[in-house]
Amino acid sequence: MDEHIARIQEHQLRTVWENEERGFTRWLGDNIELLGAELGIEIEDARTEETVGDFSSDIVAREMNTGETVVIENQYGNTDHDHLGKLLTYSSGKDAGFSIWLAEHFRPEHRSVLEWLNESGPNDVKFFAIKPRVLSIADTDERGFEFEIVVEPNDWEREITDESLSETERSYREYFADLVEAYSERRPRWSELKPGPRNYLTFSAGIAGVSFGWVFHQGPEYCVELYIQTADAEQNLAIFEALKEQRAEIESNLDTDLVWQRLPEKRACRIKWSKSIDGKITELDGDQQGQLIEWGVDAMDSFQDEFEPRIASLDLS
Repeated sequence: MDEHIARIQEHQLRTVWENEERGFTRWLGDNIELLGAELGIEIEDARTEETVGDFSSDIVAREMNTGETVVIENQYGNTDHDHLGKLLTYSSGKDAGFSIWLAEHFRPEHRSVLEWLNESGPNDVKFFAIKPRVLSIADTDERGFEFEIVVEPNDWEREITDESLSETERSYREYFADLVEAYSERRPRWSELKPGPRNYLTFSAGIAGVSFGWVFHQGPEYCVELYIQTADAEQNLAIFEALKEQRAEIESNLDTDLVWQRLPEKRACRIKWSKSIDGKITELDGDQQGQLIEWGVDAMDSFQDEFEPRIASLDLS
């Protein structure tokens, strides 16, 4: 072996988090965006030991783009029937859209169950088996961490590869893939997102239910926006009004007029920076899309800088 290349060593999770519930589960709840990034989704509002009837689920969270519930069951060592039953019980009790089992080792029969559920189970539930791994370079004390996807829904990669997508869906997917790459170059610490065949791409603004996004709207127009849709309609309005009180300063700093919208029918609010465009996504040529990506990167960079600290300083007590 080359003298500059060393072997990777894998360690038990308990060498970093001695206790699964008080250690690893709490850490994962505080760093749930790492799991979301691995799956290409935005997971937020992670709550540990969430009550489900007479029991409690390790983590219950929310997928920001779809609003679907995410149920996560953690397990040290080998998978067993007890944790499989818990996963299914909690997923049913919370009407989960994402059902995720994290374990260090998956028995073949348990992998087969999740694969069967993805193949023949409820169409609106996605089952994942994820192996969390603690790694180090041989003979060093520094540890690293990664997730390994063991089982995923059969059509999970459809949004990336399936040619049965419509022309519009493919155009959105391709546009946002280029946008993600461009914004990642502007902000290297920004968590890259998995683009889908939708007219929007969003990411967390630091509060569960509040998100930044690039969105194509009817008009046609293209927007950089802040969308406020927590579980509490009164809180949505309070956040909106608190930011609106700073409207003059915000718009002066951005050197543009923003659109401030209450959306009572959706129990939400929106603040957007809009740009008129020449047509639908399928009607824009490569140069036009390139210019739109450049505008979207510049606008979001300034927009995020302007709103992020203001959101962080809000008193939501």
